[in-house]
Amino acid sequence: MNESQPSWFAVYAKPRQEKVAREHLERQGFRCFLPLAVNPYQRLSQRGPKIEPLFPRYLFLHAAPDQQSLSPVRSTRGVCTLVRAGMQLLHVPDAIIEAIKQRLDPHSGLIQLDPVPVEPGDTVKVFDGPMAGLHGIFKQRKGKDRALLLMSLLGTESTVEVDALLLQKTS
Repeated sequence: MNESQPSWFAVYAKPRQEKVAREHLERQGFRCFLPLAVNPYQRLSQRGPKIEPLFPRYLFLHAAPDQQSLSPVRSTRGVCTLVRAGMQLLHVPDAIIEAIKQRLDPHSGLIQLDPVPVEPGDTVKVFDGPMAGLHGIFKQRKGKDRALLLMSLLGTESTVEVDALLLQKTS
């Protein structure tokens, strides 16, 4: 790869320090991308949506190493290191960054997550929330974020509505 052309690099941040790392890297003149999304797995008892990094502990940095030294990155507040394979910095392909950016909601600036693709008749498991651990048969989608499942509850078959992001397809 031509080092004079800017490339994307993955930055490994300290735990829960991705935003701090981005802020301090940007202050040093680096261009950063920290994809954020609403955590669909948060407990329902929590107030309001919890916005978290799409890739916990990682953010992306765009730089041309021969034009801008990357050595200060490691000592930047919130940063552990740049991701490497041995001694070689790993380049993140532009196509991957673009694919992530394509999922950005233009109004919120957050990455839009899609539910696991399931078809009517598929066996699924709810992995979080009040129905966590229960199995059912997927009947249909109800809107963008909800799903109807056929479940055996208290000895009778019932149709139950759940958050589609909390489903896991089973075999």
